[in-house]
Amino acid sequence: MAAISELPLFTTEYDPAEGLVLPADSSYIYSVTDEPRSAFAEELRARSPAATFVKLNENVPGGFGTDFAGHPTITVRRRATLEAFIAALPKPIHLDMTGLGHSAWAPLARVCLETHTPLRIVYLEPATYSASAHPGIGVIYDLSERIEGIRPIPLFAKLMDRRQNDSCFVPLLGFEGARLLHMMNDVDPAKDKVFPIIGAPGFVPHYPLDTFILNALGLEQDKAIRNLRLAKSNCPFSLFYELEGIARRVPDDLMRIGLIGTKPHALGAVLFSIVHEDRTEIVYDHARRKAGRSKGVAKCLVYAVSEFLDRT
Repeated sequence: MAAISELPLFTTEYDPAEGLVLPADSSYIYSVTDEPRSAFAEELRARSPAATFVKLNENVPGGFGTDFAGHPTITVRRRATLEAFIAALPKPIHLDMTGLGHSAWAPLARVCLETHTPLRIVYLEPATYSASAHPGIGVIYDLSERIEGIRPIPLFAKLMDRRQNDSCFVPLLGFEGARLLHMMNDVDPAKDKVFPIIGAPGFVPHYPLDTFILNALGLEQDKAIRNLRLAKSNCPFSLFYELEGIARRVPDDLMRIGLIGTKPHALGAVLFSIVHEDRTEIVYDHARRKAGRSKGVAKCLVYAVSEFLDRT
């Protein structure tokens, strides 16, 4: 495999984020939460008057609401409603996943890509994560209120009939070691079949070390640390290439990919799952985000995912 520096990454960075301006007759899908970085869309709207902005509301059972005329409610488990919504939007579509949960942006991305709709994914890095009010062993940052349980992301459910020894587990690590342990207990991977991936370089230089420390118990379990991999934390394409490397190492295994880390890594896993659907399962514990989990805005990243998949 070529060195990562020699592979195309299809990412445009805007630092400061104010450098991004949308082309005329394009669409921007977003949601606003209590995190300052999710409010970027409202600032972008003022700089892009010819673009169509669509605000989503995820407080809708089984889907989300929109402020786009003719499509007030979208059911994420019904592909037809998603396709109709996507078809009605001006193209290309920019999907800002910063303020959206995996159960909203991932199905939207899948439908766009599988209907050959020009798609770019936008992500705003936080300046910093909020420190825990009760720091201790294995706890530094305050990110999730609770986990709601492992179940499929809409449009990514799989019916698999493989034995434990025919699969491997690839957890994408973040700052929440308890989530790694929970997933490992649920997946119950075979020994020597865990390939954890840490985001490195990180958003901030010390984040990879924080990730390593906070996941120490899980990494020690079944000596998973022996298979530790690294992928740039804000790059879905680096993660995609790393997953390809693991796939070559275990060519006959079902790859069960655990979403615990950064959203760019989750995007890389979703892209890999779309391309390699027959041998990939997404594992997600549906963590509920904690209010005030991040502060400030760093760089803005725009991922040309349509162009990337056209190349694969």
